Amino acid sequence: MARPPKQRCICSLPRVSGFSPQGERPEGSVNLTYDEYEVIRLLDLLQMTQEECAAHMDISRPTVTRIYNEARRKMADMLINGKELTIGGGDVFVCTGLRPECANEEHCCQKNKELLRGRRKSEETGAP
Repeated sequence: MARPPKQRCICSLPRVSGFSPQGERPEGSVNLTYDEYEVIRLLDLLQMTQEECAAHMDISRPTVTRIYNEARRKMADMLINGKELTIGGGDVFVCTGLRPECANEEHCCQKNKELLRGRRKSEETGAP
């Protein structure tokens, strides 16, 4: 019997919900889930290690690797094939308080209120 999926913790919802190519009509769309977006943000933008990212999201390091590989595949498909990118969905919850693993984290959403964007909107609607 398969293990049930574990919710992934993300710091905040993205400011934008998608991107569209310019120059030609999009050839379809690709959806980047919130957890894929968060892994890209933590690994590529904040330059965390996969271990730090895993602790931050409360998931295993191999899971981070799987999410990261899928996110990169989707982004390559979008860029190479001229597809629209949407961001949304996934089994996630938005961080609501300072967690022990974030105590020394410079980019914690609870320390940097600018990172909280989107959280209040999701709390009002009950959506992740």
